This record gives sequence, C-alpha cells and structure tokens, in this order.
Amino acid sequence: MACPLTVSKFVGTVSLGLLTGLSYSTAAITVPSLKLLSTSATASRCFNEVKRLNRKHVLRLSSLANTCLLFAYAASPPRRKHPFLVLMCAVSTVGSFGLDLWFNRHMGLKNWFFSVVQDTTCVRLSTAASTKKDEDLVVVEAEDANGESVQREMDKERRLQRARAWLSGLAFSMGVVGLWGDKK
Repeated sequence: MACPLTVSKFVGTVSLGLLTGLSYSTAAITVPSLKLLSTSATASRCFNEVKRLNRKHVLRLSSLANTCLLFAYAASPPRRKHPFLVLMCAVSTVGSFGLDLWFNRHMGLKNWFFSVVQDTTCVRLSTAASTKKDEDLVVVEAEDANGESVQREMDKERRLQRARAWLSGLAFSMGVVGLWGDKK
C-alpha cells in the first residue's frame, strides 16, 4: 500500500500538471480562437466568461496542490522533509495568486481579494439586487465594446497565461523529479 505522504505529493504534482495544461491551452488555443469571433461584443462576453472560469479553476488547482504539498512536508519525518516541497508551493503561489494580483493590480488589493473570493467560491459578497444591476451593466458595456480594448485585454490575458504556464510548469517539473527521487 502506498504511503499517505507519497499519495499527497502525487496529488499535488498532478494538480500542478493540470494547472500547467490549463494555462498553456488557454494561452495557445482559447484566447487566439476568441479573437476570430465576428463582433467585439460577442468576443468580450465570451472572453469574460472564459477568464472567470479559468481563474476559478487555476486558483482552486493551485490551492489543492499547495495544501497537499504542505501537508506532505509538515507530516514528513525530519529525515524526509524535502525542501523542494516548499519551493514547489512558493513557485505555484507566485504563478497563480501572485501573477493574478500583478495583472489585476489596477483593482487594488481589497477589490482583488473580494473578486478572488467571489470567483473561487459560491459566496457572493453583494446583495442580489446589486448583482442584478451589475449583470445588466455588463451586458450594456459588452454591447458597446471597443474592438481594440477587447484585443488589448485578450493580449494581456494571453501574457498572464503564458507566464502562469511557465511557472506552474517549473513547479510541476520539480515535483516530477522529486517524486522520481523519492525512495521508500
């Protein structure tokens, strides 16, 4: 039977692999495909939905990976506490939460935090009436979307996903090498 610590390391590493694939496919396939849509309003609506769902899954995968890896590090006996587990968590956190904050720094820390909570959980931080007003405003704004601003936002998201893919890929490769070097 497999050791629970090894299983935890494995789950964390697989989560980082999924995170790498998600970021790469968004940067290489999804965002360029959205640029081919016929109108900027349609492209803006689709892009905002892809961005929201991608952010939700990226932050959840990163949190899962970090939780598993930190558990494996904390529960390991002293002679098996590998520092690569902490380094993987640090790179994963910078690649997900750090880059998300950096690319959304115009929102401010407090608003960024609330948007992360809203995107990654089922918790809504506003009342139903104001949410309905916000949804109506988004639709109105999306219909008047400027093609150049939508293009800039897509390019910005593509850069974010490329950087995230590189950092999560680095953490994933550290995990693969670390698991490979793990002995009973």
